[in-house]
Amino acid sequence: MSNLTHRALSATFRLVNMMTIEQVSSVGAVVGRVLGAFSKRNSRALANLSMAMPDTTAAERKVILRKMWDNFGRTVAETLVAERIAADPARVLITNPEVFDGCCSDGRGAIFVGMHFGNYEMSCVAALRCGQSPVGVFKPLKNSAVNDWLLSQRRQLWPGGILPASRSALRHLTRTVRDGGSIGLLVDHRDSTGPSVPFFGRPAPSVVLPARLAVRYGADVFAARVDRLPKAHFAITLQRISVADSGDAAADEFNTTAAIQATLETWIKSDPGGWLWFYKRWSATDALQSRARANVAPRHSRVSERDLMPATAA
Repeated sequence: MSNLTHRALSATFRLVNMMTIEQVSSVGAVVGRVLGAFSKRNSRALANLSMAMPDTTAAERKVILRKMWDNFGRTVAETLVAERIAADPARVLITNPEVFDGCCSDGRGAIFVGMHFGNYEMSCVAALRCGQSPVGVFKPLKNSAVNDWLLSQRRQLWPGGILPASRSALRHLTRTVRDGGSIGLLVDHRDSTGPSVPFFGRPAPSVVLPARLAVRYGADVFAARVDRLPKAHFAITLQRISVADSGDAAADEFNTTAAIQATLETWIKSDPGGWLWFYKRWSATDALQSRARANVAPRHSRVSERDLMPATAA
């Protein structure tokens, strides 16, 4: 880490430690709203939202995207105080802990899936509260110095380890579930290697790993939604996903993946401003975005490998 980067991060952390969690969150909200509206991602978010929820008006979409950028700014800022947030039982509540009844009691693994909704960094708290030590995966940042520093802030949230997305990480996740451990993944990104299942009425290539491991090893699958409450408080809602068991592995993986994505869709529809609409989720909206910019006929777009990696932290 360069001396300049180290000094900047150290100064930021000292400043953050002098602030309350609410103050940190509020600063992030202002930055998110101001910068987000003028970012390149805003046009993709608008294209995605317009396609997925065509019944919304232009004014409604504007409100939704403003709330989205507010939430994103808060979440990024709250990463700096994530350990303080997670350590406070009164700040992060699980609304329906009874969903965990019988979880992992028979030696089976557990797979926790979430999405970029609310403060998604707190998704791991659900696993921690039921006595699990989940293994997580993250997509490394381009700046290695910042990446290493942020990773150090997340390690205590992932006592089982947090790994950069790679083939070796995939093997580690597989062994963990096979051996009765738990893993956590955010699964609302596009994955071109996965099945295209319905998502907001359109086929969307989706992360298949949770379904594949659940079908192969009989693991439990829990979806977690993290709602943002006033004053940087959060509520986690859980749902056990029914794992298909027809004996046809390919069909079971498809149907379980579809069930996961259907759960996410229902949650997003209930509060669309809580989800990050700017990811490349559907190829159709990539074409719409390019068409709007260049005013040319639609063309097929390419997706880089980094956009296909499932990750627990953006």
